Amino acid sequence: MQTILPILAQLEDKLEQRICSRVNHADCCEDILQDVYLKLLQRLPQVSKAENVIPYVMKMADNAVADYFRKNGKVFTGATEAEHLPAPANEPENLVARLSDSFVGQMIQTLPPIYRDALLKTEIEGMSQKQLAAELDMSYSGLKSRVQRAKEMLRAAILNCCDFEFDKYGNIVSCCGEDCT
Repeated sequence: MQTILPILAQLEDKLEQRICSRVNHADCCEDILQDVYLKLLQRLPQVSKAENVIPYVMKMADNAVADYFRKNGKVFTGATEAEHLPAPANEPENLVARLSDSFVGQMIQTLPPIYRDALLKTEIEGMSQKQLAAELDMSYSGLKSRVQRAKEMLRAAILNCCDFEFDKYGNIVSCCGEDCT
């Protein structure tokens, strides 16, 4: 663990520059930077085991910037904030339309209707689980279990469809199969 700290100290300026060049707002930049540091501390054992620490940490910073834009209703393009577009007002409809044409959308359609509908309404359309539970006249914990089962069923369907290769951190590195594109 001691060997990683000097590397992180060297990365401090690069991290700040990378984040601030994408956000262009000093306070937000500092907030994101602090989030990255917190994640680094929480994941220090994984970070120190990474083969290439610098790209690993930079990817964490990129993900934190993307999360910032996602939270604030903007689309992250990987460029500077000036090039970020506000999310379209009808994003759920666009997302559902795009999802229905995608591989994952097709896999969701194979789920039993009660699970498919719960997953689509909460995860894609953005309805809260409490709202959906009230709409379906069921308990909140019951709906949470239903959504969780739907996610597990979807994961199993996707994993059964294709042969995935994972790296030592659990990230997908390749996918082979007739239906995977």
